[in-house]
Amino acid sequence: MRQILIGAMTLILGFFTLVFATVLGLFVSLCALIAKPFVMKKIRRMQEEQAGIYQQEHSQAEQTPFGKKHDHQGQTIDGDYQDITDRR
Repeated sequence: MRQILIGAMTLILGFFTLVFATVLGLFVSLCALIAKPFVMKKIRRMQEEQAGIYQQEHSQAEQTPFGKKHDHQGQTIDGDYQDITDRR
């Protein structure tokens, strides 16, 4: 009798643990889904600021040994690239 009660309590505890983990996982996933656009907006703003700082620091010399220096127009994110074949 005692083993049956312990087995039933174990099943109930396991069920509540599983339900709790599921609800917590859904809650975290929903929070991440809601927060993603705000985080991406902040990342883009910081990248634009860093590009501006880079432009200010590296735009002092107008002439280089290879010709006139062009303005930095990069909007590159890690893993992405811009096709420059049209600019040649």
